[in-house]
Amino acid sequence: MKYSTLKSSYKKFSHTEGNQYIASEYAILKLAQAIKKFKIKNILEVGLGIGSIAGSILKATEPDEVSLYSGVENNSFCLNSLPANLGVEYNRLSIYPELKYVSYNNLYDLIIIDGKDTNIETVKRFISQHGVIAIEGDRSLQQKTLQSFFPKQINVHCISREKNKSYSPFPHHNWQCGVKFIFIEPTVRQYIWWIKEKIFTKLKYIHRRRRKSNLLHLF
Repeated sequence: MKYSTLKSSYKKFSHTEGNQYIASEYAILKLAQAIKKFKIKNILEVGLGIGSIAGSILKATEPDEVSLYSGVENNSFCLNSLPANLGVEYNRLSIYPELKYVSYNNLYDLIIIDGKDTNIETVKRFISQHGVIAIEGDRSLQQKTLQSFFPKQINVHCISREKNKSYSPFPHHNWQCGVKFIFIEPTVRQYIWWIKEKIFTKLKYIHRRRRKSNLLHLF
């Protein structure tokens, strides 16, 4: 996983038409960290958009690292933008208009939710035994629905301690958006990572409150 490539790719997407809907830089870097940590090879993304997540991850990995990347998208603007935005990496991407059309022949180690789909319950058919679901942005209803499918699941909301960068298309005074991970049937390694991230998230919230408090004291 080439993290420098992830960052340069994100900067490119930050200046691409349709950038108002891309994921945060922190979310993409955190997804990449999870992919490397858990040796994830098969990925399904629900809501490809203009390709900020798929393009960044595919550009930063080799086919022997991520061997299958499927995505769901039916917006015509996004579909027309993907070939140019992904370049040669577009050839590593399999695209479906809705979840119900995704082939049942493959199981996915990571399913990224970055858009809406009325067939969200079909995620249960596609995810591997110890698979991970990642939810980008504030999708609380989808999160609750997905958690209800997996009685053994544990989850964590990973947040950033940094605000949006100057090259980001988002307001620079706002914190970078986080990403939520659901481990449907956690392994020991996943459970240990989950505990660490729970602690980190708590510490980051404390950091944010202190920074806010310090700013208020200036006025």
